[in-house]
Amino acid sequence: MAKIDDFNSGDNAGTGVYQVTQFHDNKRRGERCSSALGYLIPNLDRPNLTVLTGAKAHKILFEGKRAVGVRFAQNGKLQEVQASKEVVLSGGAFASPHLLQLSGVGRPEDIQQYGIDMVHELPGVGQNLQDHLDFILAYKSKDKDVLGLGAAGTVKMAKEIASYRKDGSGMIASPLAESGSFFKTSEEVDRPDVQTHFVISIVDNHARKLHMGYGYSCHVCVLRPHSRGQVFLQSADPEAAPGIDPKFLSDERDLQTMVRGAQKLRATLNSPAMDKYRHKELFMEGEVSDEEMAEHIRQRADTVYHPVGTCKMGVDDMAVVDPQLRVHGLQNLRVADASIIPNLVSGNTNAPSIMIGEKLSDMLKQSQGAA
Repeated sequence: MAKIDDFNSGDNAGTGVYQVTQFHDNKRRGERCSSALGYLIPNLDRPNLTVLTGAKAHKILFEGKRAVGVRFAQNGKLQEVQASKEVVLSGGAFASPHLLQLSGVGRPEDIQQYGIDMVHELPGVGQNLQDHLDFILAYKSKDKDVLGLGAAGTVKMAKEIASYRKDGSGMIASPLAESGSFFKTSEEVDRPDVQTHFVISIVDNHARKLHMGYGYSCHVCVLRPHSRGQVFLQSADPEAAPGIDPKFLSDERDLQTMVRGAQKLRATLNSPAMDKYRHKELFMEGEVSDEEMAEHIRQRADTVYHPVGTCKMGVDDMAVVDPQLRVHGLQNLRVADASIIPNLVSGNTNAPSIMIGEKLSDMLKQSQGAA
């Protein structure tokens, strides 16, 4: 497998160290650069920006088909804010379609059963949910250059915490998933169809289940899943959570790809090159058939937090927004987040989501100036 110095250079088939959105200056060195830290915090003194925290949007306000504001709750009180130009939703693949449905925009069968008046029928709202299904292989190790739990690990971690607090250096500054790869599970595909993330710690159930000792893990995920889920109302109460059904593995092709990817990854992790690091494999041992691997996947595979597609961009009947991110059939309403991605990108979604925000910013400036 080729060594990749820059996964953004074009052909990403190979293995290498990942680029991450992380601060490298002295003040916040080692800290992840979220979109809030990168865009909002430096601009809090701007006269045309007001940031409200602890607020939850309840409803988009319409006059006919024209969005004119938003109703929201903060500190137990309902408030409304009026839009002089446009309303932009940026709640992500779950909250954006949920707010549209609460506001009467979507499929009538999803909305009217809860007594919500229809504003605009748009069948794609909440549909087309896609996510990267993720499966983890994990190993215990006697190597202490990885994160671990135990007496020695606690002492070492205390030193690493002190180093991080001093100047943002050391293991605590690690993004944990430092390296990985993209590879093809079959010669029948024309480009990599799985991605891996190597983690310098044992990861079990999103790190909810801890293991004593040292170890490492490696994720493998299906890059372009065929399975499609949905986001739907469960109540007319805006404070109630939406229903989320990712329908993982509802398309058999995704399971087949994951089995091939997991088998190839396991062969690499169990190769002689890893002998000096590998002590004991967790979750499985010995020869594992494809049928047994498929069962492991059904039992333990889970999200890797890349949901997209529920307000997809396009010009077909199921599209929710047009190429300028304007909601079809409505005025002065746009969506700018991962929900507009029609088909899941073949990699992580953080940078593409930031790109969507920057692109909309440019379009707003060009069309009428940002509100």
